[in-house]
Amino acid sequence: MPDQDLFAQVDAYVEGLYGGDDPVLAAVEASLVEADMPPISVSPVHGRFLHLLVRLRGAARILELGTLGGYSTVWMARALPRGGRLITIESDPKHQTVAQRNLDRAGVAPLVQIRSGRALDVLPQLRDEGVAPFDLIFIDADKEPLAEYFQWALRLSRPGTLIVTDN
Repeated sequence: MPDQDLFAQVDAYVEGLYGGDDPVLAAVEASLVEADMPPISVSPVHGRFLHLLVRLRGAARILELGTLGGYSTVWMARALPRGGRLITIESDPKHQTVAQRNLDRAGVAPLVQIRSGRALDVLPQLRDEGVAPFDLIFIDADKEPLAEYFQWALRLSRPGTLIVTDN
């Protein structure tokens, strides 16, 4: 089992090097606590890393599995190039509501579509709608079907697609 204390120390160190308070992201984090949501969002350091990956890859079409309150969604949406779009899948209606408010707060709502439902139900719909391929796919959802999510990510990819999983 990874040492969570060590991860927290590394995150704090990196955040100290490159950090800086972002009032919008701080408000997003606070909204998750206020909504009594589980504390499982990516860390600010991981959010910054996702932002960097989107920018470096030039990812204009992003798929996210697992929205929670939209923290990682905001990080990635802020990095989208002009004309870019992000689709995020979330099954919990409460999480969808909190995420939508946070996307509005961050000014990225026009770039993001929240798809409601279980990822394994929504992914075939995305294939059938022809919205793939994606440039970057971020998997941060329930862990049991991770292998199935990864197989779907491959189906919705093209050569050069970056697939990122959390945990």
